[in-house]
Amino acid sequence: MPRPVADVLLDVLRAWDVRHIFTCPGSTEAAVLDALVVRDDVELVLTTHEGVTVSIADGLSRATRLPSVAYLHANVGLTNGLSNLYAAQLAYSPVVVLNGLKASSIQSRGGFTTGRRMRDLVHQYVKSDWQSLTAEGIPEDVNRAFRTALTEPAGPVWVGLSQDLAEQQIEAAVPLADGYRFDSRTAPSPAALAAAAKLIADARRPVLVAGSELARVGAIDALVALSEKLGVPVLHEDRRGLERPGFPTDHPNFHGQYIPQHPLVRDADLLVFLGARLFNEFEQARVPQLPPGARVIHSHTDPQHVAAIHGVDVGLVGDQRLLIEALLNTVPLPVEPRDVPAYSPEPRSAPTRTVGGGLRPADVVDVVTEALRGVALVGDATTAGGVLQQRAEQRTGDDYFVSTSGSLGWGMGAALGVKLGMPHRQVAAILGDGVFQFGMPALWTAARRNIPVTYVVLNNERYAAVGAALRRFGGHAVRQNQWPGTDIAGPNIADISTGFGVPGQRVDSLADLRERLDAARRLDHPTLIEVMTASDDFGP
Repeated sequence: MPRPVADVLLDVLRAWDVRHIFTCPGSTEAAVLDALVVRDDVELVLTTHEGVTVSIADGLSRATRLPSVAYLHANVGLTNGLSNLYAAQLAYSPVVVLNGLKASSIQSRGGFTTGRRMRDLVHQYVKSDWQSLTAEGIPEDVNRAFRTALTEPAGPVWVGLSQDLAEQQIEAAVPLADGYRFDSRTAPSPAALAAAAKLIADARRPVLVAGSELARVGAIDALVALSEKLGVPVLHEDRRGLERPGFPTDHPNFHGQYIPQHPLVRDADLLVFLGARLFNEFEQARVPQLPPGARVIHSHTDPQHVAAIHGVDVGLVGDQRLLIEALLNTVPLPVEPRDVPAYSPEPRSAPTRTVGGGLRPADVVDVVTEALRGVALVGDATTAGGVLQQRAEQRTGDDYFVSTSGSLGWGMGAALGVKLGMPHRQVAAILGDGVFQFGMPALWTAARRNIPVTYVVLNNERYAAVGAALRRFGGHAVRQNQWPGTDIAGPNIADISTGFGVPGQRVDSLADLRERLDAARRLDHPTLIEVMTASDDFGP
């Protein structure tokens, strides 16, 4: 018997174990919304902005390593979601974007909310983009999208669904998802592994650099075993590339984060980058990023990153867990035990107030990371981001999540997705005030769904990163102490949050902050703490 396309579409989602559809819908999604009325196996999670639609799906996929669905509306909804789709792409997050399009007949005539080149609009941010051509083809197209999203290297995909096709009835069997699930991991050739093993065995001062991919593919334990076998120090990849920790920060072999000035980096004769980008460039480098004379091994799941910027002595492409386990079985024990120096993190200075009158972001981060020990943190605080990465507890790959996309607002929705994916964990998002203004619609979903996430907003009333750029530029702004494009003062963030239904409180002392954080850990609903920080602190 013929069935509505929308109902068959939902069957495909269920075959892939999808339980939530995140959407900020419009008229083109009416058929799917109607089908959900009589279904209880797929839950609609409503958002009020497409940036949140995508970031909450991204957060869920990062936490579960499974596909999620963001359903966007027409060209306008897709455009609103693109910046956070870029974040999902960088994290290899298998977000399946379904995009409701206007009927085929008015697409060709430039009708309301249509785009003539929709696939071109999204193409650079996804692994695959396809607009279904027939109603009968929709189940197969969506099924293939899930298969593509999960095939390594994983990542987001896009399927365009015209309204007229989605509203039809068809005679079509639901594709059996199990036939499209397979182990897509690959491993480097024996020759490449042997070359890497020889370099490691011959090195006198090797350093391992743990990238975000290790957390995503479950390779952290393997790297711990390798570092212990070899007695080799481990660094996290540099700040601009880190999406989640690749090595426990409480392990004795951990020695901080990669920077060219790090003593271990300067003295290394071999650097082994595992699942890291080499590098995620922010500006033109002012100093060499690799020490002269050091040999380089670079491995990544995604071949586009290997030898993309810097040449390597050995390149390894494949699943990082399989790769590290192979090295563990191949690299011999060192002839003499290596003397790994003890790691001495930068001492924390006593809390002070700066000239601007507010709290120092570093002091706030110290209190937050201490009070929220054991809580999964989502970081999206531009000015305090570097300090947060240094201070946050990172024992597993699910303790700390951050985006390297530069897309403000990502963390507010992503934290909700992380909590949905890890209901047993407490989750907190550490945000900047600029991030809050971009991601504010996430509060509506948090309140409506009663998702117990703690938002901590560091409010310096500035786009401090812009001020830092002006300071580096060293022109008129520095000489006249004027900082155009930075002042975003005005909103009372705690009151705005309360207005959305997420109780908010403003604090301006570290003692009050500790008290509010302790109370937040006992709550079963979302809450927000606004912390007033110094407006003259532009960060590093």
